[in-house]
Parts: sequence; structure tokens; C-alpha cells
Amino acid sequence: MEFLKNIGKAVGEAANYLGEKNRRAARLNRIRSVIRCQEKAAEKEYIALGRYYYYSLRDKGNAVTEPHCAALDQIEERLDGALEQLEKFYSAEDKEEITLEDVKAYDEEPVLKEPEDEPEAAISTETTPEAPVPAETTPEVQSQETPHETSVAPAEENNDLPFEG
Repeated sequence: MEFLKNIGKAVGEAANYLGEKNRRAARLNRIRSVIRCQEKAAEKEYIALGRYYYYSLRDKGNAVTEPHCAALDQIEERLDGALEQLEKFYSAEDKEEITLEDVKAYDEEPVLKEPEDEPEAAISTETTPEAPVPAETTPEVQSQETPHETSVAPAEENNDLPFEG
């Protein structure tokens, strides 16, 4: 009996240790998440401040900031050139206009016509698609039945199913 108590105590201590370890890891992850969010917010503010300085307070005589501003000027020029090339590319393409002028409207269903010149023995059934059976050639027995009557299974057929319903 003492053996089972020792095992229970060891399992309880292990569970407490794992619980505390998980709480500590969760707290550390929350702190890291807050740090990442604050770093991103600071980065956005630095970018906004840099833009303000670049556009409003730029000093051409400042040896520290002017190389960065000159690099930004070159980047802007290359970006403008690339955008112009992209604009030329899209404006130079032949734009095909799609209209519905050549589309014909069909009021009737198309029917496959068999060629009259060839004998029926020469026509291969493998290569010709089957034509739909016109309504005039179907037997009258089918036209009298409703689709609901033909799709209903007999009640006895459902008795041996393994599920209810």
C-alpha cells in the first residue's frame, strides 16, 4: 500500500512540476510577444519620423544624414523608372476586345445528324458519340411515369439497413 502512495505522490509532484513549467513558458511567451509588438511600434514611429525629417527638415550640409537622403533619392529615381517601364509595357500590349457579335443564339437543342452517304456498317460505334434519343421515339410507357415514381425504392428494401432513419 505504501508503494502505491509513493507512486501517487511522485505522479502528483511531476504534474505540479509540469504545470509550473508550462505557466512559466506561457508567461515568457507573453513577455516576448509584448516586446515584439513594442519593437514593431517603435520601428513604425522611426519610419514616420524619418519621413518627416526627409521631407521637411533635410539639411544638405549635414554630413551624417545627407548620404542616407541621397541614397533615398536614387532609390526613388529607380522606382520611378521601373514604374514608367511597367506603364509602357502594359500600354504597348495589344488589347483584344471581346464582343458577342459572332455568337449565334440557338432556340432548339442541337441534334446529331448521321451522314447519309456512308452505309451504317462502315460507321464505328466506338468513334461516334451516341445521339440523344428524341422524345418522339421513346415509348409512351416512360412518358406516363413521373420521375418520382421511378426513383422511389420499395419499403421492404430498407428493412435490412444497419442504421435507423
